[in-house]
Amino acid sequence: MDLIKWLKTQKIEFYLLLILLLTAAFFRFWQIKDYVVFLGDEGRDMLVAKRMIMDGKVPFLGPTASVGGFYLGPIYYWLAAPFLAIWRLDPVGPSYMVALFGVGTVFLLYKFLKDTAGLYPAFLASLLYATAPLIVRYSRSSWNPNPLPFFALLLIYSLYLAISRKNPLFFVLAGLCFGVVIQLHYLAIMLVPISFLIIVLNTNFRHLPKALLLITAGSLLSFSPFLIFEIKHHFPNFKTIYEFTTRGSTHGFKTYNYLWLTSNMGNILLEEITKLKETIITKIFFWVLSLGGIYGLAKNWQNKKNRLIFSIGVIWFLVGLLSLRFYSGQLFDYYFGFMFPAPFLLTGLVFSVVWQKNILKIASIIFTTAALIYFIANGFYRFPPNQLIKQTEDVANFVVEKSEGNPFNFALITDHNSDHAYRYFLEIAGHKPTELETMVTDQLLVVCESKKCAPLGHPTWEIAGFGRSEIKGEWELPNIGIRVFRLTHWPGVPSPSGKPAVKGI
Repeated sequence: MDLIKWLKTQKIEFYLLLILLLTAAFFRFWQIKDYVVFLGDEGRDMLVAKRMIMDGKVPFLGPTASVGGFYLGPIYYWLAAPFLAIWRLDPVGPSYMVALFGVGTVFLLYKFLKDTAGLYPAFLASLLYATAPLIVRYSRSSWNPNPLPFFALLLIYSLYLAISRKNPLFFVLAGLCFGVVIQLHYLAIMLVPISFLIIVLNTNFRHLPKALLLITAGSLLSFSPFLIFEIKHHFPNFKTIYEFTTRGSTHGFKTYNYLWLTSNMGNILLEEITKLKETIITKIFFWVLSLGGIYGLAKNWQNKKNRLIFSIGVIWFLVGLLSLRFYSGQLFDYYFGFMFPAPFLLTGLVFSVVWQKNILKIASIIFTTAALIYFIANGFYRFPPNQLIKQTEDVANFVVEKSEGNPFNFALITDHNSDHAYRYFLEIAGHKPTELETMVTDQLLVVCESKKCAPLGHPTWEIAGFGRSEIKGEWELPNIGIRVFRLTHWPGVPSPSGKPAVKGI
């Protein structure tokens, strides 16, 4: 009944929300399978999820971090496996999960801003988030950092609800979210100082220990699978993380000019999000956001509720950027995932500050319209679909065909990939390649993605471990540009078939 009443009394909000969610869904679901990135990393994740479903092997470690040599927590595998099962092992299933989280992030951002900044600022800022090229790109493909913006935003929103409603249970929810985000990408650790400053600035110091205790309890609960593994194995990943964070690096920012650093990082973030590179527009917008947010915070300092939301927007955006000063590695665009929603949240708050003045209201609408046109004109659909899932499956089926039903070892020659995506399709087709460490077979099927391909004598372990060989077949798959080789043992030396290959021998 409440929903029917809301629909009758809030028709404008209903239609705006409908437009927003349909837009977000289109940008995330349209032809998703044809555009999905499915390379070695994604294949590795699907192999783990598939073995959870088919073999009951529940992992307590997640994927390796992109740098540092340590592992993340297993939460992404646990989230992905049900969707892989629903889609009957089609690897597009977890991409639908990521897309659902993407739409959920748009709705959560709208709800957060609608409650604090008003209907129209919430709609405009959320519409920009729904269509921003980088945000869309990472909302359409299965990869462990991609759900991070949803849980980061839910964490921040939970802090807002805990403080504004004086409901400590939301601190537990914030902790649960933190236990998730830290398993999706290690740079989510930057949410610790952000959250701490938000709490300190907006709560009585007497309540601070209780808030931190509840957040810690929630974090330990959702982080417990990884923590159990670490305790059982004497903290191998904690030791590796400590070693990585304390050693020197030639990357990262060494400057102590924090104003320059924050503005520079802000410009990089806005350039990546919009894909508008090397223009003054992103630099100007950074300062409009920053100064507008600070002005709103100062103007509403005496109003506890408004001070809370503006402090959240300013701290998440500016402290998030500044915290990257302490990261010494090379920064990639997805490393900003823990604060993807932050500039859009602050945009909505700045819109709310100027909304009472017609000239500035019109300027906000014009800005949003121009940005929206640019985002739409630079959407992913400008490029033809890569059809990587179909291509990888076709290659795997071709390998199965050329194996002629006999056991085979498998290798990939590539410049920038790994063989897990092919192995995934080979495994679900019931033709899992024999591992060299288990047994050297009579044939080696080699997939070559490189332009120049000479499998004989190639140093790749899967080829070198097979032993001296000769080419018995070579084929090029039409319209793909990938070649497949069938290698057998050279008759001039004793055959290693039937024996395991030993690395380093």
